[in-house]
Amino acid sequence: MFSLSKQTLPLVFNLLFMKQLFTTVILLVFSVFAQSQTLQTFHDFTNLTITHDTLNLSSFAGKKLLVVNTASFCGYTPQFEQLAELDSLYSGPNFAIVGFPCNDFSNQDPHNDSTINNFCTSTYNVQFQMMAKVQIVTGDTAPVWKWLQKQSLNGVANAPVSWNFNKYLIDENGHWVRHFSQNTLPTDTAITNWILSPPIVNIGINERNNPQIKLVSNPVSQNISIAFPLNLKENVSLSLNDVQGREIYASENISITSAGKFNLATESIPNGIYNLRLTGKSFNNNLKVVVDK
Repeated sequence: MFSLSKQTLPLVFNLLFMKQLFTTVILLVFSVFAQSQTLQTFHDFTNLTITHDTLNLSSFAGKKLLVVNTASFCGYTPQFEQLAELDSLYSGPNFAIVGFPCNDFSNQDPHNDSTINNFCTSTYNVQFQMMAKVQIVTGDTAPVWKWLQKQSLNGVANAPVSWNFNKYLIDENGHWVRHFSQNTLPTDTAITNWILSPPIVNIGINERNNPQIKLVSNPVSQNISIAFPLNLKENVSLSLNDVQGREIYASENISITSAGKFNLATESIPNGIYNLRLTGKSFNNNLKVVVDK
């Protein structure tokens, strides 16, 4: 029978202790890494208002938002008029506009926050929430604007700001929805129809979310293309629902290619915003999809 001597016992206990310590450290590192991969929402940020009060953006929870970068001396500055009109028509418990002045584009908003605020209220009767001036594409970009522009942060799409008066739609839960360039007026039907639409059902990242399952691009035109991890060995069911919760497409077992992709043609899917739900044994992902053909 095998036996341990008194001299070897301490060594064995030390090895067991080191193994346990190593396992604990690995689990701790994995836990921290997993937490770092959790996507933020618009509501997770804090910014100064134009009067330099601190505002937690979580105060907008429950409201759809139109977020816009503004400038006082730009060819698009008259859009303040449409923004004020939109605000007067729809602002309330379900909708709000948030404006961020910015001087990054051809020095078109060089003054301080007080002067900008006076200009907005006196010239265009702006009543919606204006924030302190931020940097968006140069220097120290404001964290919330990094989030708005980068898919790796917002979880939906890359949407770099191209000029003043770019527009971003944010849903009631603080999730990124859609981006419009400066050429789209605030009163465009694509925006007003979204404001008036019911909230998307079943949206959100939950404990069974798999971050490796994601849209290849968004918005989409010809195909909704979804990337899966190559080592995925389980059946995947899919459902696509519109903003009213109506099922547009469903499959109990989709066919993933050898390249780890699934493509759903948008030929019969109208332009709009959809909730794409992907379910497997180990995950339950909800992705927001914008179809724009």
